[in-house]
Amino acid sequence: MRSRVFGLDDLIDWTERSIGPGLPVSNKPNSATRFLNVSMSSRTDGHPPMGPNGLFIAIRGAQRDGHAFVADAFANGAIAAIVDHVPANVEEQVADGRTIVITTVPGLPEIPLPRVLAGAVTPVVCATGTRSPEHILVLVDRETGTMLALQDLAIWWRQRLSTPIVAIAGSVGKTTTKDLVAAVLATRHRVLRTAGNFNNELGLPFTLLRLTSEHTFAALEIGISAIGEMVRFAKIAGPTMAVITRIDAEHLHQLNDIDTVELEEGRLVEALPADGFAILNADDPRVARMGSRTVANVISFGEAEGAMVRATDVEAIGLKGTHFSLGYQGRHHRVRLPLIGRHFLTGALAAACVGFISGCSWEGIIEALEQPLEAPRIRAVGITPELTVLDDTYNASPASCIAALDILASQPGLRIAVLGDMFELGAFEAEAHRIVGGAVKGRADLLVATGTAATGIAREAVRNGMDRDHILHVEAAPDVVPAMMSWNTLAGRSGSWTVLVKGSRGMRMEGVVSMLQKAFGSPAT
Repeated sequence: MRSRVFGLDDLIDWTERSIGPGLPVSNKPNSATRFLNVSMSSRTDGHPPMGPNGLFIAIRGAQRDGHAFVADAFANGAIAAIVDHVPANVEEQVADGRTIVITTVPGLPEIPLPRVLAGAVTPVVCATGTRSPEHILVLVDRETGTMLALQDLAIWWRQRLSTPIVAIAGSVGKTTTKDLVAAVLATRHRVLRTAGNFNNELGLPFTLLRLTSEHTFAALEIGISAIGEMVRFAKIAGPTMAVITRIDAEHLHQLNDIDTVELEEGRLVEALPADGFAILNADDPRVARMGSRTVANVISFGEAEGAMVRATDVEAIGLKGTHFSLGYQGRHHRVRLPLIGRHFLTGALAAACVGFISGCSWEGIIEALEQPLEAPRIRAVGITPELTVLDDTYNASPASCIAALDILASQPGLRIAVLGDMFELGAFEAEAHRIVGGAVKGRADLLVATGTAATGIAREAVRNGMDRDHILHVEAAPDVVPAMMSWNTLAGRSGSWTVLVKGSRGMRMEGVVSMLQKAFGSPAT
């Protein structure tokens, strides 16, 4: 039996159904063309890239309007595009029949051709004669817009398949948890997973359009930044399982406060069916009480005594990871988790829950958890035999900063924390930076606070007893290494030292890691 992959005939079927019952479109083709990629980028090096047999979604962004690049997408291999108007760059192709237009709303626009629906090899009669079309434009209501059309298309496609969906949400740890869940599931299943952290209103539907009938599970990361998003995202994903990692300050410029974060993240478990599974962190009271908000089966994980899947005898092994005893239904096995930081137990235990529910073996679960991830969130970069950089520059929140400081605290020798601004915290911004500042003393010997808001980290560190001479403040990431070089403590230093680098993505703290490499040596091989 041929694998079912999203293709041109599916796009046309969705378009016809969008018009409504009793309004079929004419000349429906029987096209077997499968889309090899679906993207909002017209470029062959885009994310995702455009290429042969591609579907282009013309998204209106804050900086650019994708409609300006439809012709480029066609030139780079796209055979169809979803648009909310016929852009000027393809009007000539529409007029001479090289591109045909179909619409989801009868009589919506006035276009040079009658509204037709035809396949890639069906001749079209137009003013300049008869020729075979090369491309298709799917024209949607401008009020609906192409983003909502993309989301509706993803819902429609996901409903055509019966693949179990695991949705991973929470304030921190989503991407690592998703990667661990996918690794565990892959021991028994063929798994579709979110690429990187492609977890928003665009990434989620793009990921679902990669779903095929050969996938026996999907692990989807869901990230929210505004009130109401989770309801929509849950509808798009249609999860049969939901993992909630932890609730913490996130996107408070729109989510207002942590109570609202809890409320909105919990919308995911509310969307589960009665035969689904809510997989909840028993160590976080805000997550644990979400069990009362779902009709699904509740499975708890954590170090708490009542957790159904539990970690005991936890032993942090520095930069080598964390060892623990994994317990479930009276059975226990030792696991050597290679991720740096005890806080990654959350993701490992959640992944084990998913594995047990989905029929993975104990042996498979343990083997998956003990394999290094391709892109761990914290990397230990050896600059010299004495100098190690903890690269945790992916993003930052109060909880993740304190977790990273805990790792730094366990390192031998001199410990330096380079901490940048944390963004999107709204009215909680000052308090968030104070919380981090209060955790520095005892975990770091020297502090480099980087950015405007990070002055709050420095001030609170002093208030909690850290020596002022051990604290520097700089305006931006490029200033960090020159400031560090002025420290007498580092002049002619011998012995081991570790530098933690962390901050929100917008601070570009990865540049600090590069500068440390250039200033002090090459990465160890």
